[in-house]
Amino acid sequence: MKFNWQKAAALIWTVVIVSLMVWTFSRPLAFDSSIMSLLPKSEQQPLAQQAIEQTSARFSKRLLLLLSGEDETKIIQSVSALAQNLTALSPVSEVRWQVENNQLADLRNELFSYRFVLLDSASHADLQAANYEKFERRTLANLFSPVNASKVELIEDPFGFYGQLSQQQTIDINIQISHSFLKVKNTVLPTYLLLVTFNQEPYSLPIQETVMGFISEQRQALAENNISLTSSGMILHAAAGADQARTEISSIGIGSLIGIILILLIVFRRFKPILLMLLPVSIGCLSAIAITLLVFEHVHLITLAFGAGLVGVSIDYALHFVCERQYFDSHKVLAKILPGLLLGLLSSVLAYAVQAFAPFPGLQQMAVFSVVGLITSWLTVVLLFPVLTMQDAKMSLPLADKLFLLRNKIPLFSTHPVSLVLLLAITVIALVIVFKGAAQDDIRLLQTSPASLLKQEKAIQAMLGTNSSTQFILVKGQTVEACLLKEQQLFTQLSALHQDKVIPSFQGLSTHLPAKSTQLQNYELVANLYGEKLPELFKKLKFDESKLVAAYQAFRQADGQVLTLERWLEMENSAPWQDLLVNDEFNNSATIIRFSGYLNQQAKSNIEQLIGADEDLILIDQVSNISDVMQQYRVQVTQLVLLAYVIVLFILVWRYRWQVWRVVLPPFLGSILALASITLIEGGMNMFHLLALILVLGIGLDMGIFMAESGESKHTWLAVSLSSFTSLLAFGLLAWSNTPVLHHFGLTVLIGLTLVWLITPAMRVQKHNI
Repeated sequence: MKFNWQKAAALIWTVVIVSLMVWTFSRPLAFDSSIMSLLPKSEQQPLAQQAIEQTSARFSKRLLLLLSGEDETKIIQSVSALAQNLTALSPVSEVRWQVENNQLADLRNELFSYRFVLLDSASHADLQAANYEKFERRTLANLFSPVNASKVELIEDPFGFYGQLSQQQTIDINIQISHSFLKVKNTVLPTYLLLVTFNQEPYSLPIQETVMGFISEQRQALAENNISLTSSGMILHAAAGADQARTEISSIGIGSLIGIILILLIVFRRFKPILLMLLPVSIGCLSAIAITLLVFEHVHLITLAFGAGLVGVSIDYALHFVCERQYFDSHKVLAKILPGLLLGLLSSVLAYAVQAFAPFPGLQQMAVFSVVGLITSWLTVVLLFPVLTMQDAKMSLPLADKLFLLRNKIPLFSTHPVSLVLLLAITVIALVIVFKGAAQDDIRLLQTSPASLLKQEKAIQAMLGTNSSTQFILVKGQTVEACLLKEQQLFTQLSALHQDKVIPSFQGLSTHLPAKSTQLQNYELVANLYGEKLPELFKKLKFDESKLVAAYQAFRQADGQVLTLERWLEMENSAPWQDLLVNDEFNNSATIIRFSGYLNQQAKSNIEQLIGADEDLILIDQVSNISDVMQQYRVQVTQLVLLAYVIVLFILVWRYRWQVWRVVLPPFLGSILALASITLIEGGMNMFHLLALILVLGIGLDMGIFMAESGESKHTWLAVSLSSFTSLLAFGLLAWSNTPVLHHFGLTVLIGLTLVWLITPAMRVQKHNI
């Protein structure tokens, strides 16, 4: 009867797993590589979060392509062909590479009628000061310049306000229009620009593969015509980071898998135990991916790296069953080890599950992945292994005897006071090192881009005169008009800081769309100029009275033509600056003041003093904000790890009473000593070091639990040792990774698990049960 129940349970579980796999993997798999998606949304107000996302999208969804060579004709032809090919790519929403003459005329027509209300700051100041002679000199200078002003322009705009307006509307980038193409100025070789905009974030692996593959093909094709293609954009860094992570995970994974197989072959001398142990690990990982996709719609590469820690924990269940099976019949094994398996599962699940309580998307995803993987691995061992091993013969394991003898040579702390005192002293020193160590929360420490890519990025930015600063001032108000007025007031003080070279240049929406009241004031100021200087100017130019009347008439036609937000948003002229408007809803509006360079600490301090206690002005530094979030969640992860210890401790106290220290102390001491070692090696710790401690805790607790449940038998010590060795191969090798997150994770596991394996025998009871 029991036999039939086991077969039925095995069959049902097999059907469930197969159905889950078919249902999940029949759909496209979605993987993510962005560190940012692991972090929580901004805890600031919704407008601040919207501004951050809008500013990030300005850089993340764009790609700059520059073509350089000696033959300018070939470059122009290549730019046209490349633009057409780019437009055909599905991730591309827009390609800018050309400005036709009719487009330039349209741009002029859009703003010309607003020339008297959209004044630059210098003209506004001169008009307020009644410095009218300056405008007359400007008119005469324009008249006798190589590019002569036409008589029509002298009638419609005698003081050249549109010329000043046109200069204000130019993008602050080293680009000129040549043959209607975008040509980079002041370069050794002719260089032309294409600006590509994507319709999605660049962290999607399929998008990266499509775009990077296209760029690689085009670069090779262009090189045959002696044209070089250089590029700049977030997608390059995202692809480089993802490619590096995938390469290292696969190469290190293959190496560790080969090592694990060799170790298991040496121990069991058969392939079936190896296949048995890989089965729950594979089912656990695939089930975890399936459920994670169901809950989160995508799986992060870091979650895969962290969740693959299931290899170390879930293989533990299989190892204990297989090792016990070498000494006992199949129908006896499960009954013998089930209490330990169940307690090990419960402690590990709790240790991983506490991450789900953090308001942190990355931790929540890791928690779901780990808990699902552990439970499905455990069920695979419990439901399938009794059936799969029913016909296996018993056999001895010589390595078990050798490891058992080696373990017994490690002195017991309970019977060797000197070793106990030494351990306590080392632990105290480790705690001092940990508490005095510096935290490493700067997000820039997680930079994965190769040096060559960073160098190319800086070179292109220097060539174009651009930067990718993510620092800005958020201006809030009940209406856009209120935001514009507040911007204009702040501009006066910011301009003083810029003149003193404390801050770089800056732009705001009010630079291109002044407040309505300001526009009306501008028109009145120009009216005063016309009344005072226009007759005198036309007399000097020897214009007759009819020209003066025509000029006044042209000015009066512009009376009341205020540029509204709605009209401005419809203009082609507004496209480069529309992202300076965050929101235009009544009682919930906001704009952005953007800086053209990096704000150092002194600049940030000066701006914060200007802003003061005004709640409608917020200085946002995205890198600093993310680093602050990293710090907050490093603290939270620390609390979660401690909470996991406390919860597990209560459960284990109920089971083992006063002997619980033998189970809990090894992973606890191993974690403390690992953190101290990391602090000395790397100068501090970060959130990812602490995340790895959860894996150390899970495997360490399993080690203590199984040793306690088995009476510290030699085949149990073999099983927990193999679990540690396989985990060290699977994750300890990541310590040599060039991907910072994987390196931090691997180094912690390498040191922590090694210490746990060495400390556990010293906590054993003074007997030698087999």
